[in-house]
Amino acid sequence: MKLLRILLIMLLPVLLSAQKWEAGFFVGGVNYQGDLVVPSLTLKELKFAYGGHIRHHFSNKLALRASLMFGELGGDDKNFDDPAWRQDRAFNFTTPLTEVSGVLEWNILGKDRYSDEGKFMDKIYTPYLFAGIGAVFVKPDVDFNEANMDGKMLKKILLDKAESTPTSFAAFPFGAGVRLDLSESAVFGLEASLRPPVTDYLDGISEAANPDRNDWYSSLTASISWRFGEISGSTPEEIIEAVPEVLDTDMDGIADDVDACPDEAGVALFKGCPDSDSDGVADKNDDCPDVAGRKTLNGCPDSDNDGIADKDDDCPEKAGVASNKGCPAVVAKVVDTDNDGVIDEKDECPNTAGTLLGCPDKDRDGIADKSDACPNNAGLSVHGGCPDTDGDGIIDSKDRCPNTAGVGTVSGCPEIKTEERAVLTSAMRSIRFESGNNILKSESYNVLTQIVGLMNKYPQYSLRIKGHTDSQGSSSTNQALSEKRARACYDFLVSKGISPSRMNHSGYGETQPIASNQTSAGRLENRRVEFELY
Repeated sequence: MKLLRILLIMLLPVLLSAQKWEAGFFVGGVNYQGDLVVPSLTLKELKFAYGGHIRHHFSNKLALRASLMFGELGGDDKNFDDPAWRQDRAFNFTTPLTEVSGVLEWNILGKDRYSDEGKFMDKIYTPYLFAGIGAVFVKPDVDFNEANMDGKMLKKILLDKAESTPTSFAAFPFGAGVRLDLSESAVFGLEASLRPPVTDYLDGISEAANPDRNDWYSSLTASISWRFGEISGSTPEEIIEAVPEVLDTDMDGIADDVDACPDEAGVALFKGCPDSDSDGVADKNDDCPDVAGRKTLNGCPDSDNDGIADKDDDCPEKAGVASNKGCPAVVAKVVDTDNDGVIDEKDECPNTAGTLLGCPDKDRDGIADKSDACPNNAGLSVHGGCPDTDGDGIIDSKDRCPNTAGVGTVSGCPEIKTEERAVLTSAMRSIRFESGNNILKSESYNVLTQIVGLMNKYPQYSLRIKGHTDSQGSSSTNQALSEKRARACYDFLVSKGISPSRMNHSGYGETQPIASNQTSAGRLENRRVEFELY
């Protein structure tokens, strides 16, 4: 058929271009190189990695590849004897690694996979270079030997801990590899790369190690890829000539050998037979082929919807019954006890006037009062007739925030995001006072201002402020100081417009330590102010 041949000619460039796509997977290893192994280049920290990729060839020499890699990085001072202080420092870390990247590949030789005769040439080795950009996601877990730390090193460690350590950053992978065509569709590859990221926190430490030099890592992988949708070995003219000539006498797009009405143009729904009135009934089965009708009446219309075709209905404009040739029958007197227009025979509430099958619906929500859990407030059937004003799936009577969409875990109020709750955790470590009193230092203002932002964003929430001290000094002095410091934070928030009715403050002195009071680092952690939104 000519139409099929024309369609094939139009799609041929798309089909031929499909051979430029590949997809596959790889396995191998990633090796950490950073503060824990400098200056030696070693494979002692090589860890397993795997992933998948998709590749598009622009030409025999240039390709674009997108990859997703999963693995693990790790490092440990105990793996290195030189210098000796590494064993005392005893830093170690592990982190899961996820990398999304895109690179350009340059096939150095740019070989074609086919000879001049169009035959596939197997065992083609293709070396290539590549470079690109990616996004790396980590979550380092760091450990160290605190007992062997001097005060200077411990101070740097605490400084690292106080930093908001990044867990995502850019990387710039580059390297080289070689590909081997195993068949027309399968390709084997080996690849080595360096992948320097833009961070010194790949291992979770910086100030305590080498802050002047970024961490990085490398990879060694083996891959298998498959080309898909490939057309080879034939020219467009040969493919077109191979398409058989198909007869379509009535030119309706349906070949004669499958057309139930080959001499009369029709539609595919009816295997090539016509439906002149487009009512879904083929003309050959339609008792009224020129007038659209109902399938249940063999294609004939029923103007009064009484189930009797107009051609057989003596009263086509007035609904009737078959026993009276489509005209209304004489109806006996009916009873409507509650005078609501619904006869008792069909009235589900015959003694109470109503509009829903004879039943009342006081809140007019389409749910009869007898089945409505909230008959005086319009609601939804999914909630048994009760309202859900904010549409969060929690009915208003059980919703602490009925006008603001929320979640069930906080009684229908908006849930505070994890990253926003992190502001409160940061505040516990960041609030600072003048030594021995309750005067806020200026560096505390920034995090308190962030808490003001949270209070304004979540007006349904209240705030508890709790002051704590270390064990230095008398317990009564510490109790009083903790109360004053909690009050100082409370007064600051009130000065920024937060209603006192939404906050309370209290002090706990030295009674609730979170670290040992026997070390300066522990006492520093115990001197804190905690903030809790509820």
